[in-house]
Amino acid sequence: MKKKYIALTLASALLFNTAILPVFSAETDTVKGEIHNVVKTLPFSEEVIPAQLEKELKEEIKKVYGEERVEEIYSHIFQIALKAKKQRPEALKKDDLNRSSDWFKDEIIYMFYADQFGVYTTGKANTFKDTVAMLDYLKTLGVTTLYILPFADSPMADAGFDVKDPRNVRSDLGGMQEFQEFITAARNKGFKIKADLVLNHFSDQHEWFQKALKGDTDKLDYFVTRDEMPEFTKYQDEKLGTVVEYKEQTGETSKRRLIFPEQTDSHYRKVTINNKDYYLYHTFYPFQLDINWENPEVLYYNLETIAYWANLGVDIFRMDAIPYLIKDKGTNAENQPKTHSIISILSDFLQATAPRSVIQAEACQMPNKILPYFGKERTYKEEILGEEKEITRTSEVQIAYHFPYMPAIWASLITEDNKYFWQAHRQTPAIPDSASWAIFLRVHDELTLEMCNKKIREIIYENLEPKGAEFRKGFGVSGRMANFLDNNPDRIGMAFSILMSMPGVPIIYYGDEIGIQNNFYNARKFARLRELKQKNNSKNKAKMLSYFDSRDINRGAVSKRALYTATKDNRIFKKVQKLIRVRKQNPVLSRGEFSPLKTKHKEVFSYTRTLGEEKVLIINNLSNKRVYSEIDLPASTIWKADKEVMLQDLLTNKKIKVHVSITNKKVSLRLKPYDTLWLKIESKPST
Repeated sequence: MKKKYIALTLASALLFNTAILPVFSAETDTVKGEIHNVVKTLPFSEEVIPAQLEKELKEEIKKVYGEERVEEIYSHIFQIALKAKKQRPEALKKDDLNRSSDWFKDEIIYMFYADQFGVYTTGKANTFKDTVAMLDYLKTLGVTTLYILPFADSPMADAGFDVKDPRNVRSDLGGMQEFQEFITAARNKGFKIKADLVLNHFSDQHEWFQKALKGDTDKLDYFVTRDEMPEFTKYQDEKLGTVVEYKEQTGETSKRRLIFPEQTDSHYRKVTINNKDYYLYHTFYPFQLDINWENPEVLYYNLETIAYWANLGVDIFRMDAIPYLIKDKGTNAENQPKTHSIISILSDFLQATAPRSVIQAEACQMPNKILPYFGKERTYKEEILGEEKEITRTSEVQIAYHFPYMPAIWASLITEDNKYFWQAHRQTPAIPDSASWAIFLRVHDELTLEMCNKKIREIIYENLEPKGAEFRKGFGVSGRMANFLDNNPDRIGMAFSILMSMPGVPIIYYGDEIGIQNNFYNARKFARLRELKQKNNSKNKAKMLSYFDSRDINRGAVSKRALYTATKDNRIFKKVQKLIRVRKQNPVLSRGEFSPLKTKHKEVFSYTRTLGEEKVLIINNLSNKRVYSEIDLPASTIWKADKEVMLQDLLTNKKIKVHVSITNKKVSLRLKPYDTLWLKIESKPST
């Protein structure tokens, strides 16, 4: 009875402050279990964690932390969830109730750096207050979700992906107040918000590492740390790039890809604390130290971070570098079973506390390796604002980048041959119905060549490296889309036509819609900043082979004037704007079935999108030549005889003459150089 009374007291107090819990540490585990039971009987308007999600959470906790810790860790997660739900704004709860499970499939995402997008002058970076002035531009363009690249507190040695405080906004962006004003203004104009969760590593300026350097060596358990540097060999692999093999004391070998071979020679950074050497693991830069997910305190910290941003209204969480979360010895430290369990825990927590929000994976892997990151699709019931809602979602992420599509599209653009895309498409597995791919032509990172065979890698690298810059010793190329496409507006428009007509959620990288150029000045500037920061850290500084990061050439300031001026007369902007508008007006383009079509000419890239009785024939001429093209007759059309028909082009509203041959099962028509046609065709009713 005493334990139940304590639990009831704690549960009540918990509605306002979870900090009371350590006072009762003597009976913590038993009391936590009682809290869970008692809270279920309290007069809340909805349950804390639905039964289906509770079951999944306990199963995944067991896989990572062991059966003996399931109740302890689940109870702590329950506490965090309870606090998050009690603090959740009413407007977001209404969204939780009213949004469809797969709302994200209709989005068009625009990604940008808040300090670099729409600057007044190139010498002065923006704050979020300035970014509010760019919302009208984005509304004119037609995008629906704003992906603000990392804005959390950071020393900015890796463009914000080196996070110092994940629950704060950088002061140079205007801090938390300006961010909240921006997100309110954006929501008032109908935009949704996407933000990064950098969960694999933190900056070496994070409080955990700084406390460790000051002698609190317990904090080293928050990172992936070892006492001795293992012996290692390094070599170049034709498929993997630079590889480091570590000889473990157990006799096992840990074979790891070195992601930044130009900047570091291994995955370990040596630090000396209290006259003792320690070696901290880093997947990326040496100043980005990988955190230890097998420490439950790391899990709790990150769940609280997710709850914090979800309650501020973040709609899509992009989980950065998630394949690397677990680094078991004797493995390649990628796609490990425990990594999937961690992601399942994070996803279940988010779906229990903020079901309006979803997760997108950033997993630079082949499609068969990405598929498991969706998890299992299931339907469960959740009580929200006193009403029962049925939700169908995948158990891990709901959206994932389709990384192999990007180089495949570029190989087809370069060679004017559709076969490279279709090769990647054939390797793409079916994903759960409620999930979606995210597709893109360029982002803030390099055009990765990791998922290409040697031939395709050479084609892309040899053609694009002279127009940009090398990254990862031939396993990537940095540069802007316009430079790669020779600044030809028709060719750029055709590439955007492919992006906007593909299955998946399209992502536009800021400035590409107006033809912004490579920025080598920005790359040199950030190289100098990295060098200065490291030189100022005399003791325990990160060892760097080079400070230059070629990805910085496709970053940097884009002026407000250039962007708004483009809305008047920029051909690329006008084309992208029209593509977006037509996609939004025709759900078949965002939700329709995707069917390849064979063509007589390799430079003609064609397919259909079908939704119910709606069908759109997409035709892209990859070449700068006029082509009289023959395309396989799309299935289920109403045509029954050879004839000439006039089809409406959704992009121009003009009628296009097409010859239909039922005999040869072909559709023939003339195409201009870099032509793009979205032809609406009548189809038989689906049965």
